[in-house]
Order: sequence, then C-alpha cells, then structure tokens
Amino acid sequence: MAYKWYSEETKRQALKLYLEGLGFRSIGRLLNCCHVAVYQWIKQYGEKAQLTLPTTELEVVEMEEMHSYIGSKKRLLGVDSG
Repeated sequence: MAYKWYSEETKRQALKLYLEGLGFRSIGRLLNCCHVAVYQWIKQYGEKAQLTLPTTELEVVEMEEMHSYIGSKKRLLGVDSG
C-alpha cells in the first residue's frame, strides 16, 4: 500500500475539527483519510506547540456544595440546620 501525502491545509483542517470535539475516526471520514494519520498529525501539532506548565504551585480548594444546599432547604422548612 502506497503512502498518500496530504496537504498542510488538510492537516490544519483535521486539527480544527479535533479542537471542535470530533474524534479521530470522524475526522478521517470527513477528510477521506486514515484515522491513524489524523492521530499522528494531532500528536505532531501538540509536540510542536511545546505547551509549558505554570511554574508556580497550584492550590486546590474543595467546596461542599451539598452541605450549603441542604442546609438552606432545611431553613426554608423551619428545621434547624444545626
């Protein structure tokens, strides 16, 4: 099986469709190419981008929404939420 070359425009279109939420197989069907090629193009774009993570430490905060929601319901019913 001979390798088929695709234009940069086709590869950019694949990236746009991927960023819109389409899967590799869907993109392959739309662009009439192999889903494995689409995967490799997306992977190459990611490697070229070289996204860097923030150097500052992130802080994680957990919120308990159910407690405040249930507590507010009890107050509406006249029950002491304690």
